[in-house]
Amino acid sequence: MIPDISGPTSLEGKIAIVTGASRGIGKAITLALMREGAYVGAIDVLPCESMVDLPAAKEKVITATCDVTNELEIKNAVESIVSQWGRVDILVNNAAIVGVYGKELEDFTIDEWENLLKTNLESTFLMTREIWPYMKEAGKGKVICIGSIAGKIGGFFAGPHYCASKSGIHGFVKWAAKNGAKYGIHVNGIAPGPTVTKMTENEPLIKDDMVPLGRLGQPEDIAEVVIFLSSQASNFMTGCVLDVNGGLLMTQ
Repeated sequence: MIPDISGPTSLEGKIAIVTGASRGIGKAITLALMREGAYVGAIDVLPCESMVDLPAAKEKVITATCDVTNELEIKNAVESIVSQWGRVDILVNNAAIVGVYGKELEDFTIDEWENLLKTNLESTFLMTREIWPYMKEAGKGKVICIGSIAGKIGGFFAGPHYCASKSGIHGFVKWAAKNGAKYGIHVNGIAPGPTVTKMTENEPLIKDDMVPLGRLGQPEDIAEVVIFLSSQASNFMTGCVLDVNGGLLMTQ
């Protein structure tokens, strides 16, 4: 399968699924996709109903409460979206938790380790596996996985389980890209630096002055890169993990 050459960023009429869509980066991604003309299945373990009332939504969003670590719930959520709109063109694996950190390795429990890896890494595998047959049948698709700078450098204010989960996502991107290319499926990732969300707002050590560009990331900074990777503009890219961190990676 040879993909089309790169083109404009318009996503008019495309069908997308975003996990972790109720707030933060996931909500910003959902709104940006709708702005560019896509229809979005917004998935989260938290309620996403507020999306439906947004002026930008109109009839362009379906919400589904779903535990992304649960295979049956994932299957039901994806099937409900496909039954409504017929296909999946774009998947954004964004759902994640940070978990407990700031303690010695020997003090982490196996439950903490397994819960975080299931939420961050295993969910990325399960969601991608669920939409893979639809994209294979269509002969095209865009999968975007949200990793982290922590997966590249070992983290700033994150535990070993978080760093391992995000590094695992980066590796999964490479494998899926290699194996999806023959079906016209592009798989890319984004490695954000510290971004202002509910996960980081209470961490006093995460400050603007740690970033060369002079500010922390905002959810919209990540969402706009998702638009690029979801669109025809990135048709000659697969297996990439893009660094979106205001230059912070250069200082490490």
